[in-house]
Amino acid sequence: MRRVLSLALALGPTGPALAQADDTRLVTGALGYLQRIALPPGAEALVVAEGRFGAMLGEVTLDPDGHQVPLPFEMTVPSGLSGEVSAVIRVYDRARWVLEEQDFAAGREPVDLGELTLEPVTPLAFAKEFVCGDVPVSVGVLDDQLVLRIEGREIALREVRAASGARYEVPGEADTVVWNKGAALTVRVDGRDFPECRKMLPAGKAPYRAQGNEPGWHVTLDPETATVVADYGEITRETARPTVQVVPGAYEFDMPDIGATLRIEEQLCHDDATGMPHPDTAILTLDDRNLRGCGGAPADLLIEDLWRITALGGADLVDPERLSLNFLAPDRVAGSSGCNRIIGNFNLTGEGLHFGTMGSTMMACEEPLMEQERRMLDALEQVTRFDITEGGALLLIGGPDDTVLLEAHPSRN
Repeated sequence: MRRVLSLALALGPTGPALAQADDTRLVTGALGYLQRIALPPGAEALVVAEGRFGAMLGEVTLDPDGHQVPLPFEMTVPSGLSGEVSAVIRVYDRARWVLEEQDFAAGREPVDLGELTLEPVTPLAFAKEFVCGDVPVSVGVLDDQLVLRIEGREIALREVRAASGARYEVPGEADTVVWNKGAALTVRVDGRDFPECRKMLPAGKAPYRAQGNEPGWHVTLDPETATVVADYGEITRETARPTVQVVPGAYEFDMPDIGATLRIEEQLCHDDATGMPHPDTAILTLDDRNLRGCGGAPADLLIEDLWRITALGGADLVDPERLSLNFLAPDRVAGSSGCNRIIGNFNLTGEGLHFGTMGSTMMACEEPLMEQERRMLDALEQVTRFDITEGGALLLIGGPDDTVLLEAHPSRN
């Protein structure tokens, strides 16, 4: 859920309204920044919690009234849903400091985020937002220069001659390039090619799919339309994509004109035909029937995190803090074997997960590390599927006995 803080910079809610509910919990914290600049009279702060599908979970406006940072805040959000806290401090109606995407997990207990550090705002003029794989990118004008913002960096560019489209480079460095050809944007930074970039859709317009079996059904939410297919294709209905509503513990898409409601709960779901894990549990109410299934893309369970490997077969790990895997949209994987960096492809289908041949750097290490690297690469070659435990651990499964070959935990844990 990586998004630009557009609603906070506007200093007003733009997401769907929160349905009234008693099933809530408290989110608390404090806003601060590193610069030693006092807040003048008239300064104002806004803190918002945003959930899935661009839904507004809660918000609070702070009037410092002469007080300085850190500024404490508290707001009420629905329980059972995860979200992201964003904040902005405005001075004389201009955004001066901003915080984006401070995550909190689904649950029912109160959340204390502690002191949050906001960053100074330097807005880009004529900015366009893209996502390259899973990396958000901004391109715009700052101080009369074209600037690329990516992975926390600001890179000044200038236009150079190109056979087609518009091509921009760092002066004297051809290893950093932004090339716009029609609707396509390609980005290379320091010789590293990012996946093809696409324009970033608002969270409330992002595609989503839910499906179930017996009888076969699926719901597809496209940017503008919602399509319901049921009874193995005998029923097909389409309508405008509805605005998401937040209800206790779930999100709902109500489509009364076609007799359907889709409910999405943030609970791990396994497809009952293939066993493939999905991030959400889905319930489609169609006329007088409730059809259960799964929602969201299985890849979302892999791509969001850097995975720290905690088990590799039955052998003890050598320098386990150096073992990792990082799934990169749409089909690339990188990591560390403890000795060398590794990179390759992964293929996720409705039936399972497979890794292609993995390449690696050529550093020679002590034999225990080299042996561990061989075991890791061998394990990846044998993987046929994956699962996520209730505790959030990643299990890579395969081999002749269909056993757990590798276990990993997200780095945030």
